[in-house]
Amino acid sequence: DSPVKSGEEDEDTLFSHRAKLFRFEMKSKEWKERGVGNMKVLRHMATGKVRLLMRRDQVLKICCNHRITSELKLTPMAGPASSKSWTWYTSCDFADGVPKPENLAIRFKYPETAQEFKSVLDKCIEETLIPEHSPVASPSTDSISTAVPDAGSLATKFAPPLGGWICEICCIQNNTSVLKCAACYNPKPGQVTPPSQSSKGPIFQTGSKSPGFAR
Repeated sequence: DSPVKSGEEDEDTLFSHRAKLFRFEMKSKEWKERGVGNMKVLRHMATGKVRLLMRRDQVLKICCNHRITSELKLTPMAGPASSKSWTWYTSCDFADGVPKPENLAIRFKYPETAQEFKSVLDKCIEETLIPEHSPVASPSTDSISTAVPDAGSLATKFAPPLGGWICEICCIQNNTSVLKCAACYNPKPGQVTPPSQSSKGPIFQTGSKSPGFAR
């Protein structure tokens, strides 16, 4: 029997470390664990395009798969795990086989690993000027190599609603009527918070689990 291709045969691994991935649920306004596994930064040998890829342990199901572009911005997570955690927004994640906008977060075991991850991504971002809505050439697959669909019109499709705003701290999209970010309580740009009101609040809770990331 011929070996099953992973879709990574034509890519060089720039970074690979075990981590825990989270995604922000807009309906419940909570960070939900998406998987534990090796987060990889892969560069295609022919095209030079770079992507983030993560598969869950044992089942190897993809839980993160999107291009690294000049639009990607890592932001430290608030809380005790801030030194080893990052959050970012992507408009075209292909983990589910179709392009979707996602607010993602990752937590490593050690702060040094988190800094290495950021250094690799910063270098890749500096080397590319490709807008995120460009077609993704790298494959998205669990067991069989398949091409990722063209995302040429996604920038328009997933653009923030008219009058909406994106939080400068955690990159969460918010409706125009919302005066504070639903995730981190950062005030809307131009919004002045009265001195009597506290700007503090629960940041990145996980519902029934302890506040912050699940351990």
